[in-house]
Amino acid sequence: MERVEVVGPNTLVLRTRQLGPNSWCCDVYRREIPAGGETFILEGFGESEIEALGMAMYDADH
Repeated sequence: MERVEVVGPNTLVLRTRQLGPNSWCCDVYRREIPAGGETFILEGFGESEIEALGMAMYDADH
């Protein structure tokens, strides 16, 4: 799944993927406007998709 979030001056792209039955990863990219390119920032992991999204957003904030 892909989500696009605007956080302050940054446009973040969040892509989740399931690694196993109880293992999810969320990759976070910064989208460059207006160029349209993306820069990888970090990845977060969790036992569910929502937990992986939450961990990635928490880590992106710190």
